[in-house]
Amino acid sequence: MRAAFVIRMVALVASLPVASALAQSAPAKPKPTDLTNTQIQEAVKRGIAALTPGVSVNDRLVGLADIAKYNVAVAVVARPEGPDPRSLSHDKITEIYYVLKGSGTQLTGTLVNGTHQDTSKTIGPGMSSDAALQNTTARKLGPGDIQIIPPGLGHRWQNIDAGGIQYLVFRVDPEKVLQIE
Repeated sequence: MRAAFVIRMVALVASLPVASALAQSAPAKPKPTDLTNTQIQEAVKRGIAALTPGVSVNDRLVGLADIAKYNVAVAVVARPEGPDPRSLSHDKITEIYYVLKGSGTQLTGTLVNGTHQDTSKTIGPGMSSDAALQNTTARKLGPGDIQIIPPGLGHRWQNIDAGGIQYLVFRVDPEKVLQIE
């Protein structure tokens, strides 16, 4: 009888790692996030329609993917022609611009006299300022061009050419603060 008890205990102890492994849920399998050209073009149309007099930008998230350690958001941005005197920098978000249509000159540099804002679920926390950027670099961007803007780098459109500009922004969000509203 004692031998039977010992055999049962050994069998029980030996089965614990297997039972533990089965009890743990398998990590979720990664899935792609797809955005069709139709979805992007519809977002562009809505963005252009929202550019009523006095509105200098329409920036809307159209996709948000959870990549485990961070999120990646995709935004469609439409801007009318002319300058935009407001500069921005983002605390943690990296932005990657891909120009779809139109062109303009983007300034990057040091943001000065900024006011911190942390309420935007579209662009994330960061600084904004109406003061001129310092130590600037100007880049003319047009269809097919890409610009990567790391966290902390001030940026603004010095001028947007006739017809306005439409672009995608891929936002790498390590703190998962962005949300589709």
